[in-house]
Amino acid sequence: MKLDKMVRSVYPKLMPYVAQLADLPVEEMKQALGKDTVYKLSFNENPLGPSPKAVEAMQKALLDLNLYPSSNGEAVISRLAEKEGVQKENLILSNGADEMIVMVAQTFLEPGDEVVMPHITFVQYLASAHLMGATPVLAPMKDDLGVDLDAILARITPATKLVFLCNPNNPTGVAIPADELRAFVEKVPENVLVVIDEAYHEYAVDPEYRTSVDMVGQGKNVFVIRTFSKIYSLAAARIGYGMGPSAIVDAINHVRPPFNVNSIAQAGALASLDDTAHVTESQAINQQGKELITRLFDELGMKHLPSNTNFVCVDTGKDSTWMFEQLAERGVIVRNLAGYGMNTSLRVSIGKPEEMQAFVAAMKEIIEK
Repeated sequence: MKLDKMVRSVYPKLMPYVAQLADLPVEEMKQALGKDTVYKLSFNENPLGPSPKAVEAMQKALLDLNLYPSSNGEAVISRLAEKEGVQKENLILSNGADEMIVMVAQTFLEPGDEVVMPHITFVQYLASAHLMGATPVLAPMKDDLGVDLDAILARITPATKLVFLCNPNNPTGVAIPADELRAFVEKVPENVLVVIDEAYHEYAVDPEYRTSVDMVGQGKNVFVIRTFSKIYSLAAARIGYGMGPSAIVDAINHVRPPFNVNSIAQAGALASLDDTAHVTESQAINQQGKELITRLFDELGMKHLPSNTNFVCVDTGKDSTWMFEQLAERGVIVRNLAGYGMNTSLRVSIGKPEEMQAFVAAMKEIIEK
């Protein structure tokens, strides 16, 4: 078999998802480390768990597993349109935010096209560009690791089709000020789509941050991505959504597989949207966890970025791989940011109170020794 003659020309640039220690489920982490107790603070998961109303709705939906789901998720889309103040034709569902990113790439990108994105951001944007044979163009960050919109604008050429922004950004947690983002969109050519991933929207606390959904209603060349994986804690169900001008949504629907979001996920999402108390509690737990570990970092003299997410990015001042391994030895798993070129930084997800206390104790022990 001559695989190189069979696969697409972009194949050498496509990297399969290979789970590292920080990516494993807790039970597999325990096996890998040989420990009975492991604290997973690496995947930005909601420690509160899903809404009880969502669980009840999903359990009820199990009785109809013999039936195909709504192809476009009509009930969820109608509820989202009401919540977000857009029209139903401005909405499209996906199998998590990851699929939405891939569908956008499949809709708009061809070999030779360019995709501009910040140098430090969610890796799926880079992967989706490579998938379609397009050229990713990385713009440098600001000195404070904020997204440099001027640098991105300077890299837009006649070959540019997409700009990817994560706001608030992952893995830094920094938000883009709303006025700066709006001014940026006004300067972007009309034939370039600005994709704004707002996966962490509900966690944002920066007073200068605002969602970009209002620009959708104004017909701007903006497509906003959201997910039910974070604040709604439905990561395993895989459901996300996008909002954009109706023509953009219609174009993406041309590549969207039918029944891409299952009935169980749709039921959970619909019930989650009506449980505002669960969202409020999730935000409160998250804020408490952030305050706990940022106080720790201040005590230890470690710089950390302002977080508008459910994680904190911290510069430990030491080799990040060494620090990651030291924490892992103590059963605490975080995200090593060496792969982003941040060789002294870690990303710490906010977990349950006992998980955060375990992280605090482990960090103090490491530093003291």
